[in-house]
Amino acid sequence: MKSNILLTSLAGLLVISGANAMQIKPFVGATMGFQGVSYSNEMEKIMREAQADLPDDFFTYGIEGGVRFGEHNKIYNGGISLNADATSAGNIENKFTNAKLADVTTFNLSATYDNYFRISGDKIKRIDLVMGAGFGTMNYDINFKDAMTKDETIYSPTVAFKLGLDFELTKYLTLSATTRLFLPTRSHYDIETTYVVGGAVKYMF
Repeated sequence: MKSNILLTSLAGLLVISGANAMQIKPFVGATMGFQGVSYSNEMEKIMREAQADLPDDFFTYGIEGGVRFGEHNKIYNGGISLNADATSAGNIENKFTNAKLADVTTFNLSATYDNYFRISGDKIKRIDLVMGAGFGTMNYDINFKDAMTKDETIYSPTVAFKLGLDFELTKYLTLSATTRLFLPTRSHYDIETTYVVGGAVKYMF
């Protein structure tokens, strides 16, 4: 799945570069924020029966890269971005004793086509509404404290959506405030949805 995402993105970049090479602006950046998780009803039921609490929010960090294309002074620009996001560990705990039963972490890899709509700014600095959609993959990793219980890492393809704002500070530096939603598509997956709310610092080449 990861290879398909990267190959599709690279193919898109080649088509774009051939059509309008002088308008391409590659970028790289670092992301940070909070990730919320919504679990399946089946998983919630299992945890109630086990008298355990699941973590539903995490600190997340990651990297971002891609390309933006279109004339800087036009209202609309397009782009492609790749994101990799990992979370800090959350605890599964006994509901009554707060004893730690396991650690949970998640990882998201996504590629989206992004639409940039200028909502403010002139030819030097602009503010854009950013809306994107694409695909990716995610996993959750459970590390049990009981040595007799086998750890689990479970993967699922995802559909990804993005909504945010880009604030152009200089020709080379952009700040982003973004919400990204990931919908796992694997059947009987223990996570129904997960979202990242945060920001990014991007360097534009």
